[in-house]
Amino acid sequence: MHENDGHADCGIVGGGPAGLLLALLLARRGWRVTVVDKNAIRDPRMAKIAPFLSPPSLELFEELGFLDELARVGQPVRDVVEFTATGEQRAMDYASYIWRRHPYIMSVPLPTLTGVLHDALEREATAAVLPGTSVRKLTDADGEYRLDLADAHREKTLTCRYLICSDGKFSPMRTAAGIEADVFDFDRPAVFFIHPQPSAWPARVDVHHAPDGSWLGVMPLANEQLAVQWAADPEDFEHVRSAGVAELRARVLAFRPDLHEWIGNLTDWDQITVAYHHVVQPKVWSRGGLGLLGDSAHGMHAIGAQGLNMAIQDALVLADRLIRAAEGELAAPLESYEALRRPFVTELQRYQMRLPHATTQGDQDRAGDSMYAGIAELMANGQPEVRPCFERVVAGAK
Repeated sequence: MHENDGHADCGIVGGGPAGLLLALLLARRGWRVTVVDKNAIRDPRMAKIAPFLSPPSLELFEELGFLDELARVGQPVRDVVEFTATGEQRAMDYASYIWRRHPYIMSVPLPTLTGVLHDALEREATAAVLPGTSVRKLTDADGEYRLDLADAHREKTLTCRYLICSDGKFSPMRTAAGIEADVFDFDRPAVFFIHPQPSAWPARVDVHHAPDGSWLGVMPLANEQLAVQWAADPEDFEHVRSAGVAELRARVLAFRPDLHEWIGNLTDWDQITVAYHHVVQPKVWSRGGLGLLGDSAHGMHAIGAQGLNMAIQDALVLADRLIRAAEGELAAPLESYEALRRPFVTELQRYQMRLPHATTQGDQDRAGDSMYAGIAELMANGQPEVRPCFERVVAGAK
């Protein structure tokens, strides 16, 4: 990793997996890249977050040489089983969909994933990572971007030809760049809690639907944890929260009586997380040499577990476009990246916004029906048009 001298071919604000991956792919092609993040890269507050990597993401990390390390703490999931309100069982078997090497998804602790990518960046001579560093000001001048930065010890500046904002769905950098975004609020909160897995728990996700539209998800996570998620209409949620944890336990056991012993120690709302989701749709994904990546470009609901995987595919496409532009193949790399990715991502967002399982504004005729049937192939294979980018930037570069 080089000593930062205040100049980079590409500056990236946001040290999550997508930003670190983009930096690594560019650095391995000799680009001078600098990643800036206001937090530590291995942020301990993220320790309980263990998102799922899809089969294409697993193949990517295998090609990069990281999969063995991730698998040591990861939890594979091979099936998604849905029980509809009428009792019908619908299964998604990853082995039936996948045409790549990994017929499963895998839950990985977020600090492990970011740590692996950060360690790889440290080995690149043209890469720099600035954790604990805030952006005080963004200036666009003469075809370059200048960031006024500050950490706990000093102030500094960074100038770069391309600036990529990867700092979350409510991205301060996107706002600083003057890019407006539409936000759709899902009004059905997700209530979930995590405990150690019971012994011999199967490697699958179970989803149970009730006639009233409420549902329960049970999923194994990394580090031998088990997550239970319950969702209902806002009024029903408020009733359960007012009635207390005993009422929540009763709702869970109505779906899964076999969890009686496992949730017996659930006694306080402090043990429970309530999450509200949003779809974020910026008016544009780029302006000049400034581009949006991951949640900054397209925040989405957790249904389908695609937020991280869409961001990873973003990074692959964006790296491909930037590298090809530098080689004289493209004149407008950020516009080309948006043209490929935005329609695909927008369709997934629209699917989520129509789901009554996530919002009372959804298509209520689908209440109690499958959440995943309409996006099963997407969950397994991602966007097919990303594959050539993977071949050029990763597989072909070895």
